[in-house]
Amino acid sequence: MMNCPTIDGSAAVITAPSFKNMYTCELPHFPEGVGAVRRRAQGVLTAWGMPAAAAREAVLVISDLVTDSVTNGLPPAELRLCLRRDGVRTVVRVEVAETERVPAPVWPGVISRRDVLGCGSAVIKALAVRYGTDSRSGVITRWAELPAF
Repeated sequence: MMNCPTIDGSAAVITAPSFKNMYTCELPHFPEGVGAVRRRAQGVLTAWGMPAAAAREAVLVISDLVTDSVTNGLPPAELRLCLRRDGVRTVVRVEVAETERVPAPVWPGVISRRDVLGCGSAVIKALAVRYGTDSRSGVITRWAELPAF
């Protein structure tokens, strides 16, 4: 069982899946909730035994994806973390899934906020082994995989 902040700031109890290295958390859709999500993710990564430097880098990516979702996305949204083997290395996969929306029209020559912030950020490009965006059944998922060990 895991505690996760809810929209009103209280802690919701989430039952962990049977695979011990998976974590999910519904994202609060207010900027003040990002810090609580970040702290909880740090605790999860530490509990998984990730070295401090790798966990700090993962938390930077988590913070970027969660902040982008909270400020630009539509609820409901969810953070997912998964620690897994990828060939010879172990990676932590960070996903933020949210309701997909039709992009608002943008005036010619104006860069949208989503293009300036979010998954295309320099932080993710610098730290991730792989990253991308998937869209299925009305849900858009931004993800990144980082070295864990």
